[in-house]
Amino acid sequence: MYRRTRRPISPFFPHQFQRPNTKQNNLSLLSYFRTSDGNLDFDKIAGTAQQAKGLFNQFSPFITKFLKK
Repeated sequence: MYRRTRRPISPFFPHQFQRPNTKQNNLSLLSYFRTSDGNLDFDKIAGTAQQAKGLFNQFSPFITKFLKK
């Protein structure tokens, strides 16, 4: 009796079976905040934190409306 071991490959999504680039996957969160010489860029960290705070301040009224109902 024949037993199928693999699912058929979809012609619409061939990229889902390709192996991702491992160099990009090995990046840590802090690697985005490093300068070209390898030191941490505290200005970039502070700017990103300010953007996150601004985004939170914009969406917090909407979130509290949904949580109160």
